[in-house]
Amino acid sequence: MPRSPADDLARLRAQIAVLRAREAALEARFLEMNETGRFPGFTCDVVVSRTGHEILDVSKLPAGIVDDPRYRTTRHVTSVRIEARDPARPPAWALPDPGDDFDLIERD
Repeated sequence: MPRSPADDLARLRAQIAVLRAREAALEARFLEMNETGRFPGFTCDVVVSRTGHEILDVSKLPAGIVDDPRYRTTRHVTSVRIEARDPARPPAWALPDPGDDFDLIERD
């Protein structure tokens, strides 16, 4: 049975999830040492470094600024999700187009 692009995307995301879990487990081993520096491998090195940066703590701003719509902006986010299908329900592309002409044959 051929796969659709939706099925391919779901399969790839499942594989990526497995790889990300493995990545997180390996990174945790380096972070647990709480050390920075270079950790040599055979073909590459892992470099653990620590940097700091300032962030704006919005909770410390006066309510007059936080609640003022002039200081707000809208950011739009487009997402692509994977949702499991009900196997008993055929996909929309497999159903006949309601605009198509077809003959209805009734049998007794």
